[in-house]
Amino acid sequence: MSDIVVGVIGFGTVGKGVVKILLNDREILEQRTGCRVELKRIVDLDTTTDRGITLPAGMLTDDIAAILEDSEINTVVEVIGGENPARSFIEKALEAGKNVVTSNKEVIAKHGKSFTDLAKKNNCTILYEAAVGGGIPVLHAIRNSLSANRIEKVFGIVNGTTNFILSKMTETGADFGETLREAQALGYAEADPKNDVEGYDAAYKLSILASLAFRCSVSFNDIYREGITRISAEDIRSADRFGYTIKMLAMGINHPDAIELRVHPVMIEKNHPLATVSDAFNAIYIKGESLGESMLYGRGAGELPTASAVVGDVMNLAFRGDTAFSRDTEFALNERKVMSINECFTSFFIRCVVDDAPGVLAKLSNIFANNEVSIQAIQQIDAEAGKATITIVTHRVNEEKMRAALNEIEGLPCVQEVASVIRVGLGDEQL
Repeated sequence: MSDIVVGVIGFGTVGKGVVKILLNDREILEQRTGCRVELKRIVDLDTTTDRGITLPAGMLTDDIAAILEDSEINTVVEVIGGENPARSFIEKALEAGKNVVTSNKEVIAKHGKSFTDLAKKNNCTILYEAAVGGGIPVLHAIRNSLSANRIEKVFGIVNGTTNFILSKMTETGADFGETLREAQALGYAEADPKNDVEGYDAAYKLSILASLAFRCSVSFNDIYREGITRISAEDIRSADRFGYTIKMLAMGINHPDAIELRVHPVMIEKNHPLATVSDAFNAIYIKGESLGESMLYGRGAGELPTASAVVGDVMNLAFRGDTAFSRDTEFALNERKVMSINECFTSFFIRCVVDDAPGVLAKLSNIFANNEVSIQAIQQIDAEAGKATITIVTHRVNEEKMRAALNEIEGLPCVQEVASVIRVGLGDEQL
């Protein structure tokens, strides 16, 4: 490809960042790629809001055909987000033989394989580095630098909103609701934070990570998901007493006969590198057969970090030259079984409010023993007014057996509430 002629769909936060880089750093981009890099058109429904950028006359329009039907535009950047109409725009661009760069994790998680199949058919490429980790080059690393590895594990703090909330709860001792409101006031969380705090965003990103890392087809619907809405200040304090920090993790484990995929809060040891990732930063921990352990760290969102990854993909297209489609961009190659959550093994933290009476601990212990749940540590705290709080950390146990034990415990007359159930550890002993 001798020239890169770009059309940008979406002029919001990320789109604005992309436009800034393409216009302000054009000379640098052309020096590094050895070809012309031209931003020709921007399409957005809102053509009147002042974004603080001076654009050439006629560059901004609300007509999508100005990009999709322009034969000179060979690279389409989609940064509107969401599944629709982004899916339709991407498909039409690929059908026209145009390369596509997107930061849209939802549409890639749901339709990545069909997009890469379409790109292959029409001898073009779709790249989506910015869909996971913002400015962190994790997908390129997995596709290229680590391609000689059998990747055994991919763990990630991949949502800045939830990491900000949990970090602030740890620092201040505040509860979830109070910290969420602070995150919303600072712009880290949306007015409707469900996509972040319920784990959907992280699950989209894990779907993409696992598909590339394990070279297999992963459905978003096969990923087990829990959010952070039930994490309390008391959970944070309890984790600290046991030497843990609570983080929201996307976890992928490559077993010989299946893959394990889950998104949920995890208590991790304070000395693990992921435990030190605070504020709205992201980090992805990778364990490869030859590589060993590695971690990539940086800003996982924001105008310019995400735009940096988007424009990096545009430059990657230029570096590829006239070879549009290459095998490293294929989204999935193999079919693999995804384990149900009931088949997984992990340790657990349990916090129970019980009657402050003789024999309660013995009843709990008997139920755990009958369900083959081994206890690693137990503490009783805050005994007052006829009730006590008991915190328990188990050894690794099958999820189904743990659930059976908890169902029995919840049915005991002496148990007032099972207040918290949080998974513990990164499963290092599983491989």
